[in-house]
Amino acid sequence: MKKILLSTALIVVATVANSQTLMTENFETLTVGNVSADATGLTPGQGGWSINGPSVADFQIISSGTDKDLQITGAAGDATSSRYMWKDGLAALWAARTPGNNIIQIEYDFFTGPTSTSKNTVGMELYNTAYAKYLGGFRMRADTKVLNGIYTTAAGINPSLVNLGATPVVLPANQWVRVGWAYNSTTGLITFKGPGFEGTIAGAVSDIYELDFTMENFETTGNTSSFNALFDNLAVRAVAAVNLLGTSEATLKKMGISVSPNPTADYLRVDSKARILNTYIYDLSGIRMDAKMVDGKIDVRSLPVGNYILGLKTEEGMVSKKFIKK
Repeated sequence: MKKILLSTALIVVATVANSQTLMTENFETLTVGNVSADATGLTPGQGGWSINGPSVADFQIISSGTDKDLQITGAAGDATSSRYMWKDGLAALWAARTPGNNIIQIEYDFFTGPTSTSKNTVGMELYNTAYAKYLGGFRMRADTKVLNGIYTTAAGINPSLVNLGATPVVLPANQWVRVGWAYNSTTGLITFKGPGFEGTIAGAVSDIYELDFTMENFETTGNTSSFNALFDNLAVRAVAAVNLLGTSEATLKKMGISVSPNPTADYLRVDSKARILNTYIYDLSGIRMDAKMVDGKIDVRSLPVGNYILGLKTEEGMVSKKFIKK
């Protein structure tokens, strides 16, 4: 069974201060339309992406406002069905990591979509070679917007869903959010982080093989509508210590990115050697807002006083910088 691995045509191994970028994907270099012409997964499509599902039309690169996103469309009926998209090569990249970087971190943006009756579930999942163990991931059900973590327990129970908070995490409709998880390949410990939650759970120790974008329908009754899931800004890193939803100062320096003044009451000035494709602002719950940059400046005057994260979609991947609005 093949699956999804996001990487927008950019697969790199960049080492910075004990952190390595294994893979990034922002879809900007792909052409609007079908990801691949082969829904069996035997022949890769655009950017080396392979797909597996009922139809090539279920996997689309779309133009969304000022940038491009991946759209996966789920099932409209009761039959159990799945859709996966992947790119080969993660196992080799992981094997070539710097010694000591034994934690893999995966972060991505996704759109929660409108109010829906669809029972489709959407997310990303990390697997071992035999596809027998889930090494972390997320599933959101379209009708309830409940987000769960998915993993194989240390005792081998597979797959297991976990609530990400004291009560189920329910995401707001029609919002872009950024989520991430980290898997420690030495201990099996999994860390989940996203809007309003952060926590750890003991998982199974295993090899790392493949990462998938997933769209699945497990319901055999009651599902009468499909769901369109949107993804963007995937980042996969090998690190020595968990640093989810953040970019190290060393990485920002290497890319020639500076953000000032910080704190600010009105504008952020962004300087960068790398070309910036788009800008976003995330509140501390992970909700994404568009942020227009004009002449290197971002207007933040309308933001309430507080702490935020500036997200920069660059040619070299997604980076972020915390800032304070005063």
